[in-house]
Amino acid sequence: MNLHSFGDRRNPPLILLHGIGAGHRLWLRQIEHFRESYFVVAPELPGFTGPAIAEAPDVFATASRLAVLLGEQTLGPVALCGISAGASVALAVAARMGDGVGRLILSAPQVRAPRFTLGLQVAISAMMPESTLVALGSRAMQHDPAISAAAAEDTAAMGKGGLLAAMRALQRMDLRPALKDITASAWVFCGERDRINLPAARSIAAALRDARLSIVPGAGHLWNVESSARFNEALGNALGAPAKP
Repeated sequence: MNLHSFGDRRNPPLILLHGIGAGHRLWLRQIEHFRESYFVVAPELPGFTGPAIAEAPDVFATASRLAVLLGEQTLGPVALCGISAGASVALAVAARMGDGVGRLILSAPQVRAPRFTLGLQVAISAMMPESTLVALGSRAMQHDPAISAAAAEDTAAMGKGGLLAAMRALQRMDLRPALKDITASAWVFCGERDRINLPAARSIAAALRDARLSIVPGAGHLWNVESSARFNEALGNALGAPAKP
């Protein structure tokens, strides 16, 4: 697992976790924005971005490995932000690290993905050519050509088999028992247009001990790309820092 880092290590640590397909470059605009005031760490989560790995990806195993690596960095309490599948990994990391996570920011999280909907998505994806899957992943980031190109590269490295394996990892995941172990103060975001994840965002915010829910008007699933300035402002507020002008 590669931990890409940006900025001054003496600044407060901010960890950014990507979803399926695009790796750490999904966060290009957040890295640019926050690297002057935070020590930004953007890992590549094996099995959830390219290249493909031999073993089946697993949210808990990925979270456990990341928690160990972050502990070895001796950063102190971290701010942990994840989007999509990365938000699920962030939940598992926060449950494992306890007070090692000082602030938890989640966008479009799931603790147990909708079985029918995800199963249908896996079945449809299994019938598609690999080139189509790569194109779809890239198109989701079309608002930012640089991130779109990075997504195409990372998704192509995963291949169709890797993408399906990552989606099946979400099918197997059940983080509900872990929620009781999360002590960090949390913000839970979800785009208003990201309807499939709205119920989960609401239930997760209600289940956490200290959480604030924010449904973002007009935003979609990967709003950190489609509306990066608005995402950066929201993330800055969640971190307790003033947004840049």
